Amino acid sequence: MATEDSPPDELPRLLAKLDRLQQRTPALAVPLAVYKKFSDDEAGKLAALISYYAFLSVFPLLIVLATLLSHVLVGHPDLADEIVSTAAGSFLSIGATGTIQPLDVSGLALAIAIVVGLWGGLAVANAMQDAMNSIYEVPKVQRAGFLPSILRSLSLLVVVGVGLPTTTVLQGLAADAISGPLASIVTLVLALGLNALFISIAFRWATVARTSWRGVLPGAVVAAAAWTVMQALATSLLTRQVEGAQADYGAFAIVIGLLFWFFLLAQVTIYCAELNVVLTSRLWPRGLKSVLRAEADTEADIRAYSQYPAREQQALNVQVRTSVVPMPAPKKPRHPRE
Repeated sequence: MATEDSPPDELPRLLAKLDRLQQRTPALAVPLAVYKKFSDDEAGKLAALISYYAFLSVFPLLIVLATLLSHVLVGHPDLADEIVSTAAGSFLSIGATGTIQPLDVSGLALAIAIVVGLWGGLAVANAMQDAMNSIYEVPKVQRAGFLPSILRSLSLLVVVGVGLPTTTVLQGLAADAISGPLASIVTLVLALGLNALFISIAFRWATVARTSWRGVLPGAVVAAAAWTVMQALATSLLTRQVEGAQADYGAFAIVIGLLFWFFLLAQVTIYCAELNVVLTSRLWPRGLKSVLRAEADTEADIRAYSQYPAREQQALNVQVRTSVVPMPAPKKPRHPRE
């Protein structure tokens, strides 16, 4: 609250000191700028949409995966068990012991599972494209059309849906084949490197904005580390909390756990994409006034707010232009009716 001796647009003394400190410290200013841009972009809604379609697609894809494993690797039970025990395959082994058993799935059911899983996967990729284009402030009129968007979604589906789970499987197989702490560290570093590569490709393909490998690398590295930690936590949670539970409770726990895990994973990924934009566009430091009062206080605030209207352009023959006009901070009325 403003005192009588200070104008109404000034922060309290303690908050003002904290604001000056975070603006001078990149380790504090960059995370605050990432959080602010995430909030400005309403990226939580985008993450919820991505997690929703991911949840719809995961069960049909798991049916397809289980069917393929049970028939292709029927003569290699050890390899099937290793794949099932990974972060992706652990959902199939809830309550199961021993080797994987062949699934009795009809051709029609398998075809339906493939179609539904592919539809859900493409929906996830399309939602990811919308999120990345919004993050990079791409005008709606300049975004990919129907066919180019489908091609981009197929590419993203291959990279994210095949590349990242394959890295997890290879990491699990290498950890069992090679023993020793040094080998474990090397395996982990290689897995992080491959995940960072796949995520970098996904970041670049998911938007029509001009990006560079250097521009997407920081967020990809952070996302790869976060994905590795979250995969380990998800596997640990499933093996400790879900296995051995009653049938009804176990199924309920899997559904709720999957929804929460996908939403958290989508949020972390979008936060990492926001990090790339903040670093490449130099959208930091942001002032605390922009967070607490929605007031532009720094040059980064002005640059960020001036970019947002351009992405709403929806017609080729209509150009959206913005101009920055400084205005005094409005005084908050004492009563809402005033």
